[in-house]
Amino acid sequence: MEITVIAAKELTSELVSQWSQIQRADPNLASPYFRPEFSQTVATVRNDVEVAVMRRDGEAVGFFPYQRSRWNVAMPVGGRFSDYQAVILRKGVEWEPEELVRGCGLRAWHFDHLIASLKQCTRYHVVLDDSPYMDLSDGFQSYEASQVKAGSKLIRRVARKACKIERELGPLRFVPHTTERTVFEKLIEWKSDQYRATETIDPFSHRWTVELLERIRLRQDESFAGMLSALYAGDRLVAAHLGMRSYGVLHGWFPTYERELSRYSPGLIQFIELAKAAESLGVRLIDLGKGLSRYKRELMSGTFKVAEGSVDLRPVTRLLRSGFRNACDWGRSSPLRGPARIPARVLRHFSEWLALRQ
Repeated sequence: MEITVIAAKELTSELVSQWSQIQRADPNLASPYFRPEFSQTVATVRNDVEVAVMRRDGEAVGFFPYQRSRWNVAMPVGGRFSDYQAVILRKGVEWEPEELVRGCGLRAWHFDHLIASLKQCTRYHVVLDDSPYMDLSDGFQSYEASQVKAGSKLIRRVARKACKIERELGPLRFVPHTTERTVFEKLIEWKSDQYRATETIDPFSHRWTVELLERIRLRQDESFAGMLSALYAGDRLVAAHLGMRSYGVLHGWFPTYERELSRYSPGLIQFIELAKAAESLGVRLIDLGKGLSRYKRELMSGTFKVAEGSVDLRPVTRLLRSGFRNACDWGRSSPLRGPARIPARVLRHFSEWLALRQ
């Protein structure tokens, strides 16, 4: 395997075309995160985005996008904003993760949303998690029927909430895609308030993150586009959502709503409206991102598996990471799990801050 590393902004049209062909031929790589345009867009606001081009007999057979940290560690493109990670490989190509890391001149590769179907990385998995999705390939009515069959009462409950908000605030109006900058600004404001309320590091306090979302919002190609949705009650904006789409897949990225109106569940109303509009938009799947929070469990049709782990060439660091993970596993299952959450939370906040600063 010949491995050549280039800056993502140096991708030629030929390489983009080859990447696109490999990505579109593999259903496991359908997410907009795996489009070359995503890495290229992140590279417009950061200088550390690189792509390893993997060649056999001079022909490009794979692409590995990543951000190089100051310690020569590969991090996900987009940092905390990355909900999916993978190596973009032609089917049937044999490769070794450690060979790839070494060929990039890296010491390690850390991942936290790696698609579990990448079999070569299975032995490096530390934690597996679920990433739920809404299957709309047969239209909203089919989705609704499958939800009812599974015993879900969500759609009926959301319909009652919608009637209530219309009676008390005004008729609902859903805009699947809007170019109104005021909607984008309100989304950033609401999300920042949410992060602060939950004592989570606010990623929007860093300029590059807002600039990245702005650039994705404005990008409108068939292969990769931002999609800003808005839900109004009368003339009042009550919910907004910024997602990314690629052909028939929409990634649910940043949903938010006015917290004072939580009793109406405007966030859920927005997702149901988005699902109703999916067929007319050419969307067959809405990806909700990793984690099984209540609203995702209620909306989902199924889940994909994603993994957290590391390919580390440093034996001591690998040993320390393994020991730390074992300690965390013990803490979750021990009688001391309550007090153990305090240092774990501090470490998580520190890692989030570090990822944004890199």
